Order: sequence, then structure tokens, then C-alpha cells
Amino acid sequence: MTIQNPDIYGFTEGFTGPFRYVPHPLVRKAAEIVMKRVQMLDARIRASFDEGKMLGVLVVGVPVEIADFTDWLDEGRRIGFIAGFSGSVSGLSHIEGFVPPVFDLMDPEGHYKQQEKKITDLNDVITELQNASEFYDFKKMLWLTEGERESKLMVMRERMAASKKDRDRRRAEGCDPEILIKESQHEKAEFRRLKAAYEKRLEYIRTELRGFQHEIDKRKHLRAAMSDALQEWLFNHYIVHNFLGEESSILDIFASQDLTPPGGTGECAAPKLLEHAYRTGLEPLAMGEFWYGTSPDTAVRTHGHFYPSCTSKCGPLLGYMLKGLQIEDGGTADIPEPVIIYEDKSIIVVSKPSGMPSVPGLDGKVSLQEWLIGKYGEQSVHAVHRLDMDTSGVIVFAKSPEAGVNLRKQFEEHTVQKTYKARLSAPDTLYARILNKGDKGRIVLSIGHDYDERPRQKVDPKHGKPAVTDYEVAESYPDGTTDIIFHPVTGRTHQLRVHSAHASGLCRPILGDLLYGGHSICSHGEKRLHLHALSITLKHPVSEEIINFTSDIFQYQ
Repeated sequence: MTIQNPDIYGFTEGFTGPFRYVPHPLVRKAAEIVMKRVQMLDARIRASFDEGKMLGVLVVGVPVEIADFTDWLDEGRRIGFIAGFSGSVSGLSHIEGFVPPVFDLMDPEGHYKQQEKKITDLNDVITELQNASEFYDFKKMLWLTEGERESKLMVMRERMAASKKDRDRRRAEGCDPEILIKESQHEKAEFRRLKAAYEKRLEYIRTELRGFQHEIDKRKHLRAAMSDALQEWLFNHYIVHNFLGEESSILDIFASQDLTPPGGTGECAAPKLLEHAYRTGLEPLAMGEFWYGTSPDTAVRTHGHFYPSCTSKCGPLLGYMLKGLQIEDGGTADIPEPVIIYEDKSIIVVSKPSGMPSVPGLDGKVSLQEWLIGKYGEQSVHAVHRLDMDTSGVIVFAKSPEAGVNLRKQFEEHTVQKTYKARLSAPDTLYARILNKGDKGRIVLSIGHDYDERPRQKVDPKHGKPAVTDYEVAESYPDGTTDIIFHPVTGRTHQLRVHSAHASGLCRPILGDLLYGGHSICSHGEKRLHLHALSITLKHPVSEEIINFTSDIFQYQ
């Protein structure tokens, strides 16, 4: 079937880009229908969804020849939608009302499940060997024997030390040296015999243990080889298509970029939806992925909020599957020019607009540092800290290497005081913090990289770095949005964004923060991340005077 141009359905902006987007109104409408649909499912399946699951909807154009389409959004324009979920739910990959998987991993008679069972059986054998009573007995025997050896040898060393003192006394009293030497040699020989006896016993025990461990390691290596082979087989059989009608395996898609697909690639909602559309002749028009259910402890996820597709699994895959589709421009409006607030022989203080990177990156956008280099030359612009690309406000650069070292040290030692202003989305979940003008508080949540979903950060109490933010509510608006003043005590990546959005923080994403589920438009109509570096206080690198700089808010008020 030939797929038509999306313009015939009234979608003139192109298909929704999955990594930075504002959900189309029809995507939001479809998501609301899907969330109600989940509530009508079997109690066991519904409970599994309630635990937390990423869902997705794909708004599609329905060709005339497809007569039995039921999920209409606008039957007059022949616009409908399909829905999908990531992974499986309650061990099920097929649930009525959702698209099937790209490749059914859950088929009990399929190769994947059969091989997975063999790996599971092998894992049971490994566990059985590790828990074998004889293996345990030898490990216990080793521990006891080593302890007994150390105890006996210690007693003998103490006895030998006492004997030596006695011999020293007797030697001073004129005792025959030959007798004393023989006594010393006899004690040392006894010590060597005792030590050798224990070493012989320990070697026997270790040999028996090595035999057990060899059998365990042999099966572990076999398990790893079987797992790798199954993963390679799986990704070879995960065949996906793109808008141009081309097809490829996931393995080949990643290999073309010198990458290895991570586990779970192809099981997210987005590739499931696109693949089903291509296979059934539906026209992809707009797409979005949203979270359903309880917020997880780590990643920032809130019920009903939309999030970009993950980059590690879906980046290369969706890049292939979207070939041929006209992708809408998800960028920001024209970026205003930066404003220089202050400069002297040592520092430059600038008010950075939202949408401009602080320093050069991989996206090709002109950074603030490059803009300044164009004015002052490369030798006179040295970065000492950063603001996120989407964050506006005051930022400081050094004009000399010496000033740069001084300022960077101040930031590292947390002696620089920073103040940010943000506008938070209206509360829309039971967990959202109710904030009133004048409220104050402190948020303490450790933050670390979310390597599977870069550039997102996550709350990670075990491996993350401590992140502390003080806040004060400045204003609350009738539409539910709230202006808040942040004083970050630490300076972790995306700290204020995560502390605002996470369920254990304020559970109120910053307005326009598409990465962490913030709403894209408020009643004021602005389309940007509503986070602004309002002021900064530091010690001048030369005069050592305490100085403060403030920045007007670009496109904010």
C-alpha cells in the first residue's frame, strides 16, 4: 500500500520528532482515551500498569481502503490512533487495544523462550552447585582451618619469643651456647612442621573447592555465551521498517554506527507503534510517549506526563525508522542576542538567552562562548561554569587563564552564591507539592547520570552525588503555576529540574521542561524552559571584592 502525504490529513508541520517535542492536541486526546482504557482492563493487568509503565500513542491517517478501523479521533478526516506499551505487562506482550510487539518474546513455543528456558535451567544448576552442602562444608572447613592455623601459629610464636628471652638470660648466665642453639633450631623446626602440616590440609581443601568452582565457572561461561548468542539471534530477527519501505534488523542498524544494541532495544512503545503502522498501511502523523501509574524512585516520571524517547535504545533505532518522514521543527523561537552585563580586564558577565548553549557542543549550535570569542578573541574567553542550553540568565567568563583558575576554584568550593527563578507547572497529581506564597524549604536528593536515557539525570541514592537546593515561593497564579526562587547549595547537572520534577522533590516540573515532563505552554503563552539564573555573587579574582550581578529575564515575564 502506498502511504500518502500527511498534508492530506491537515498535518502540515510534519511528524512529531520523538526526542524534543510538544505533544499535538490529538496526541493528548488519544492519551486520555488510552488511560481510561487501562482502567477498564482486567484487575491483574490494571494493577501491573498501575505499578508504572511507559505508554505511547501514534496518531495516524487511515486510508479509505482500511474499513474496519475503530480508534477514531476524527472520522471525517479519517484520523485515528494506535496505542502501545513498553516491554510486557504481567508477562503478556499482547493486550487487546494495544499494538503487538515487533517481535514476540513471550511466545512459549518460540526459539527465544525455548533458549531462555535453557539459560534459566543452567542458572538453576549454577545456583544448586553454589548452594551444595558439600561445597558449603569445604568453604566452612577452609575458614575454620585458616583460623585454627593462625591461632596455633600465634601461640607458637609467643612461646618461641618467651623461649628466646629465657635463652638470652641463660646465655648471660654462662650457659653452653651449643645447647641454646639446638633448642632454638628445634623450636624453629617444630614451627615449620606445624605450618607445613596446615598448608597441606589447606591445599587439599582448596583443591576440592577449585574443583567445585571450576564446574561453576564452566557453567557461568556457558551461560554468558548462550546469553550473547540469544541476544544476537534476537536482534537479527528484530526486523523493522521505515517510511521509505526499507527494512533492516536492529543488529545491522546499530552496527552501521559501530554500536551494540542494549538489552530491551525494540521493546519501547515508539518503535512498536511505528512498526505496526508501517505493516498495516497507516500514515504516521504525530506521536508521544507518556508515563502511566506510580512514579519510580529514581527516574523522573509522573502519571500522565509526556517524555522524550530514550536515546540509548531508541536513538539509532528511531533514526532509521523515521527515514522518509518529514519531521516537524521542534526547536525554540528565534534566540535573542546575549547581553553583556559587566566586563573589566579579568571577567565578562553575560545574560544568556534560553536556547543558546554555554559552550560548544555536538549539535552545531553557536554557543555563548563562541559568540564571545567573536568579540574578544579566543585568548580572552575562558569558561568557568555553565548553564543548561535551555536555561537563561547570568553567567560568568574569565578573560585570562589566571582569573579562570581562581573562579573555577570558587565554584568547586561552593563559595559562589547563585539564585534562580523558575515557573513550575500546575499541580496535576496527588504527589505534587502544594506551594503557597512565602513557603520555604530544602530539597536533598542525590543525582546521577541516567546512562540509558541521556541527557536525563536521575535520583540515585547509591551512586549519585549529593544535591541540595533551598527554595522560596515567590508567587502563585490562578492557572496553578507557581514562581519559585531557588538557591542551589550544590551544582549538579539538571539539579533544579530534577528537584522540581521528581516525586520525592516538589513533583512540579518546571514549565516548558519537556525532558522532565513539564507542560509546554501556560496561560501566558511562552514556549521555553522557564528557568532563569537571576543573580550570582562571587569574589572578584583580582580585587577580591565581593560582587553581585543580576540579569533581566528573557521572554519570561
